[in-house]
Amino acid sequence: MIADQLENWRLYSGIAELGAAFEFLQRAGDSCSAAGRIDIDGDHLFALPQAYQPKTIEQGRFEAHRRYADIQYVVEGVEMMGCAALDGLQAEDTYDAGKDLAFYRTPPDFSAIVVPAGSFAVFYPTDGHMPGIRIGSSNADVRKLVVKVLLP
Repeated sequence: MIADQLENWRLYSGIAELGAAFEFLQRAGDSCSAAGRIDIDGDHLFALPQAYQPKTIEQGRFEAHRRYADIQYVVEGVEMMGCAALDGLQAEDTYDAGKDLAFYRTPPDFSAIVVPAGSFAVFYPTDGHMPGIRIGSSNADVRKLVVKVLLP
């Protein structure tokens, strides 16, 4: 897992599979308001715009992917994201290969990361993560781009 502000993206551009994703975010960033999937490089690299009210921690679910890394970039608002090593999580249901998605039970202990507007978190297949969690009693909307990066 990596967490930082978008202005520091060049620190991670040496990680081959992330460079083009960060270049897209740098160009699209705050102005991106498209609905639906944004193809950057077909199934190798694409973005999913999202807008929602964050959930309570009790409503959240840990998830993980096997083929893709997620770059979760918060365009507007702020949310908390949970993170825990995948090998310590207990599966809730079976892996869906079509969606590259599996859900896990929330562990008793995990890292909580506050991700404000202009910041991102990168989650690899070894990272169980729980995005979209509200901070305190705030009901403020979040706008986010999730960039899916196919891994070698």
